[in-house]
Amino acid sequence: MRKESVTLLSKHYHGYAIVAAGFVIQGTIVGAIFTYGVFFDAMHTELGWSRAAISAAPSLASLVMGFTAMLFGRLTDVTGPRRILSAAGVAITLGFLIMSRMTMPWHLLVAYPIFVGLAFGSHDVVTLSAVARWFERRRGRMSAIVKVGTGTGQVIAPAAAAVLISLFGWRNAYLWIAAVTGPLVFLAARWMYRSPEDAGVPHQDAAVLPNLAAVVEASTPTPPAVDERAPEAPPQRARDMMRRPEFLRLGIAQGAVLFCTPIIIVHLVPHATDLGIERAFAAGLLSVIGGFSIAGRMVMGSLVDRIGGRLALLYCYAIMLTSFVLLQFAAGPVLLYLFAVIYGFAHGGMFTCVSPLVAELFGIRVHGLLYGTTIFVGTLAGSLGPTVAGAVFDLTGSYRPAFLLLIVLVLVAAGAIASIRAREIGT
Repeated sequence: MRKESVTLLSKHYHGYAIVAAGFVIQGTIVGAIFTYGVFFDAMHTELGWSRAAISAAPSLASLVMGFTAMLFGRLTDVTGPRRILSAAGVAITLGFLIMSRMTMPWHLLVAYPIFVGLAFGSHDVVTLSAVARWFERRRGRMSAIVKVGTGTGQVIAPAAAAVLISLFGWRNAYLWIAAVTGPLVFLAARWMYRSPEDAGVPHQDAAVLPNLAAVVEASTPTPPAVDERAPEAPPQRARDMMRRPEFLRLGIAQGAVLFCTPIIIVHLVPHATDLGIERAFAAGLLSVIGGFSIAGRMVMGSLVDRIGGRLALLYCYAIMLTSFVLLQFAAGPVLLYLFAVIYGFAHGGMFTCVSPLVAELFGIRVHGLLYGTTIFVGTLAGSLGPTVAGAVFDLTGSYRPAFLLLIVLVLVAAGAIASIRAREIGT
């Protein structure tokens, strides 16, 4: 065997293109999702709909995301990511085009969940499942780079939406978003392949490759590559994996935390404006969350490769708990921006840890289906979050009871992940 045949991660490895395309797709779709809170007050003022009604659209979109994430995860395992993401590009453009012309609440409750929610369901499970197949030794770091795309979108999109609304009005701002998001997603999807085998190239980031390189350096006969991890044969069925207790615990954690995150995305800006903060300045909170989520993704992605997804996820929950406690006392811009810094770091890191943790626990043979199912289970709870918070505000005139609930739920999530014993990792 020639030494060149075991060179790790050559600069021409197509896995890098998978990561770059995933970066663009995640940044585009999640950035568009993050603008919803910026449009909230403009829609409320012009259309006169209640906060609960406007909040219902992202809640339903989260539910659609959950169903489609499970479906798309399975389709990724079977057919690959390209067609799914191309369809997502078309759907998100149609959704925002319809929203730019809506006049009745049901228009919003159909366009946003069905079209935007469908695209939202594709972005995470499809891209990260592909990355999990293209990378093994550096799975955490490469997943982090893809998730940095979401942070980049979260930084750029809310600020851009605020400028577009001020210049052209909220309806025309939605037309601009439609014109940018769909084509970007569609073009990036052209670079996506499910795995190195599908692309017809060697896998250059498998865990066994460093050992093979050492064998070549020592000029000893090279035996057939042997994977020293626990054997996967006979492979477990996906149904059996879903019955394992650690899968249930992961689903509980996802449900608890994904109830919280849409509340922040949808209601933080209205909460800030209720406190007397100007809308553009309040929209900056979402950009700060996105900016610091980039740091969280990169730090936690590297940490996953060193200590594993379970411990890294627990660190994220501890940081998130700190931010939710601070939110109870944040009555002005300084503390709200400090909250956004701390929460943003935890938010970004958390979303980086879950896909590698699924691969650690269950392998990659049906990674798309299992990861998509955890998203589905989480969004069943997450779909309620914005609507519950909006209803709480309509009833009490305050977001405080809803924000207190966030503390309880992140503690539930931490307890569920902490109960996964170390011996269950990699079994």
